[in-house]
Amino acid sequence: MQSLRGLVVEYRYVARDTKGNKVAGVMEASNSRTVAEELREGGLYPLNISPKKGLPITIPSLRRVRLKQIAIFSRQVASMVGAGIVLPSALRIVEEQVKSKRLRQVIVEVREAVEGGSRFSETLARYPRIFDRLIVSMVEIGEATGNLDTMLNRYFEYVEKVLSLRRKMITAMVYPSIVLLLAICILAFLLIKIVPTFTTLFKEAGVELPLLTVFIIDLSAFTKNSLYYIATGMVAFFILFHFSLKNNSVRRLYDSLRLHVFVIGPLLRKVSVSRFSRTLATMVRSGIPILEAMDIVARTAGNKVVEEAILKSRLKVARGESLAKSIRETGVFPNMVIEMMAAGEQTGALDEMMDKVADFFDEEVDAAVVALTSMLEPFMLIFLGGFIGLVVVALYLPIFKMAATIK
Repeated sequence: MQSLRGLVVEYRYVARDTKGNKVAGVMEASNSRTVAEELREGGLYPLNISPKKGLPITIPSLRRVRLKQIAIFSRQVASMVGAGIVLPSALRIVEEQVKSKRLRQVIVEVREAVEGGSRFSETLARYPRIFDRLIVSMVEIGEATGNLDTMLNRYFEYVEKVLSLRRKMITAMVYPSIVLLLAICILAFLLIKIVPTFTTLFKEAGVELPLLTVFIIDLSAFTKNSLYYIATGMVAFFILFHFSLKNNSVRRLYDSLRLHVFVIGPLLRKVSVSRFSRTLATMVRSGIPILEAMDIVARTAGNKVVEEAILKSRLKVARGESLAKSIRETGVFPNMVIEMMAAGEQTGALDEMMDKVADFFDEEVDAAVVALTSMLEPFMLIFLGGFIGLVVVALYLPIFKMAATIK
């Protein structure tokens, strides 16, 4: 069931009937006010109405919205709320400016829910594929303290730094990916188009072929005859790999291997540490309780090994251990992070210390990206040129032999 005016949510209610007996149940409605009206029409007096815990009914086709768009949304709402515009009016203005149809649809439904009496944070939480737990928690703190604009601005600044870190990673991987793709295309062209031409020439000449040439000719014949199966197999492999990553054990093994890959592993570890530090600093500064903060940090870590390490340390913190000690025992984070964290706990400036750690590792990522690009560039060129040279030599060896025979 989908409301024409917006999102339908399941509400639990407790009411009294005309005989004074308590009646409890669940009803689907767009807001709590509608539930109360329908109960009264049915001869019941509502005592308590609250959203049912769990995911509400959402639009099945709704997909994720880019993080950048959510950040812009938070900045726009923060600016208008800070200027004294009431939240429903601010949301109405923002929905008219949003270019994404998906996000505009969500904002309309959020505004209608807020106008119906729902809390802003409660409404955002109904869209877990759009609004992550971090923005929901920060909005909840902002509502409780009256600093909603500050919290939303803080979220925007956090996302900007996270996206900057993501762009650095993309920069590090784009060049080798392009060169590798180019190498595969050139290799396929040589094996499918060029080598068969020489093969016909060699057969007509009846010359004895060197082993290297035989290998290249056989590889060409296999590639040409099995191209469809190779392409299908690669597509099937990537699809199977994508779905297998949803299994926790497979994901953990994959993430663990990534952290230990030569050159790439240290870079990914620095990115994980920077993201962990930045997220933790943002939440501590926003007043989110440390246990909830660690839970959110774990879910946004982007690496299963790091996520499990944070969740294990969270259990120890819940039992009374210090954050720095529990993190140290995981063996995942560098000593510098742990020492800065311990200093922050002792001085009460954990957010400042974590920000400094994040800034330091951001600079480390910059340096690592430059070093990685500088190292991969000659390596990829040698790989590409070497293989092309190997094919050329394999094709010209019989020609040289034919020329010697003629002389």
